[in-house]
Amino acid sequence: MSAAEGIETALDSLALESGGAGGGVKGLVRVLAPDGLGGIAVGEAMRRLSETHPGVRLEMINAARRPSANLVGIDVAVVVGRPEVSRNESFHLADYFLGLYASAAYVERHPAIESPAQLQEHPLLYFIESMQDVPELIDPVRHLPRMHQSIGATSSMVHVELTRSGAGIGLLPCYLADRAGDLVRLFPEEFAFRASYWAVSRPDLLKRPAVKAVMDALRAAVEDMKDQLAASAGTGRARPRGERRGPRANALAR
Repeated sequence: MSAAEGIETALDSLALESGGAGGGVKGLVRVLAPDGLGGIAVGEAMRRLSETHPGVRLEMINAARRPSANLVGIDVAVVVGRPEVSRNESFHLADYFLGLYASAAYVERHPAIESPAQLQEHPLLYFIESMQDVPELIDPVRHLPRMHQSIGATSSMVHVELTRSGAGIGLLPCYLADRAGDLVRLFPEEFAFRASYWAVSRPDLLKRPAVKAVMDALRAAVEDMKDQLAASAGTGRARPRGERRGPRANALAR
């Protein structure tokens, strides 16, 4: 495998030198990434690469996992939480926040939630507990000890849609929930949980021009959305379109 990767790197370098302007950078890159950031940032990275390196192809596996010391079949892993992988290279991408959200319909169907304590009597929509091993994603649930999990799913995008449907209270990445535009942020000052995205790859893989191109484009795409990722640090709440502020809304906004 090492010899084959060396040959591939050499051939790509020769093609780059003869073709100029990145025309020879090509190849398949496999990326592991959480579905929320993957759909937005990786999608934007590949849009940029399609203009500069159209020969680069990408396969993305979506999961929020802890980094593994052995990246079998994966060229770049985007993980939640600072990785402890001494043999690989890791890069901090950005911090983001998790918050509690409900649909406007859910708020209307239930008695006013006037305190964080009352919030914990409602069902939680979040990751499947037995399948989640990322400390930064496990810790927020410890602050909600009385919330029973009505539906568990392995996808943050699914959590958003379940919350929009009124199935319960979603513990969601704020940058995803705010993009939905029709979710109510609950007690943002009390419930704002910081997490972080990191990219991990092996040093030998980063020598491949296609992998390096994907990594560079991903870091640039995340850099451009850093303000969006950090904007929901408990300073406000998402407000449904057309929402009329009444006693319930005022209680939630406190």
